[in-house]
Amino acid sequence: MTLATMAALLLGGGLFAWWQRRTQQQFRDERAAVFDDCAGMFDAVSVVDSGAEYPRLSGRYDGAQFELQAMLDHVGYRKVPSLWLSVTLRTPLPVGGSFDLLMRPQNIEFWSASDSMDERIDLPADWPVHQIAKVSPAGLRLPLNALREAAGSLIDVPSFKELLVSPRGVRIVFRVGGVQRAHYLVLRSLLPDETRIEPELLQPLLDAALRIASSLKVTKLERAA
Repeated sequence: MTLATMAALLLGGGLFAWWQRRTQQQFRDERAAVFDDCAGMFDAVSVVDSGAEYPRLSGRYDGAQFELQAMLDHVGYRKVPSLWLSVTLRTPLPVGGSFDLLMRPQNIEFWSASDSMDERIDLPADWPVHQIAKVSPAGLRLPLNALREAAGSLIDVPSFKELLVSPRGVRIVFRVGGVQRAHYLVLRSLLPDETRIEPELLQPLLDAALRIASSLKVTKLERAA
């Protein structure tokens, strides 16, 4: 190998390393800005480093306390990763346990509460198919008709993934999009196709969580009357 060839190889390796560092920094900047377009929807908003790949946003929407967390799902073998958005409404609910609806389960949903729940239940025919519904503790029954009506068309959307109801509030998980396939296949980098959470995507999720919580509180009052 000549000196010129060695120099060319070293130069090429250095340029590739510089480009890779620059690309990874770009990805980190994009992830840090994931909530920039929707943060204005909230009062008393706070965006903090959650120790994960994405920050966590907390704030008040329509007088209620919410937390948002974006999550990359890249544990599936031979599966192009997805970017999920977890929307959590923090409010006490008059329920005696937890109800979880998980759509199209693949047993790799690391963020789901489904695996830890006690009993699988059957849902009425007007609920979507290809799902697992569970409750904890076993024997718990929530007003499914009220839940279905409050959720509306959201749970029929293909990007809807999970609904969790517990005494601490409501959580909805929704698919934002996949990663940029070319970058992932070549560099295994995880920059999503959609790098910002837009208000048009977020508002229906926030409103659905509020309706679901309200339906459970109203149902409790009706039973007590």
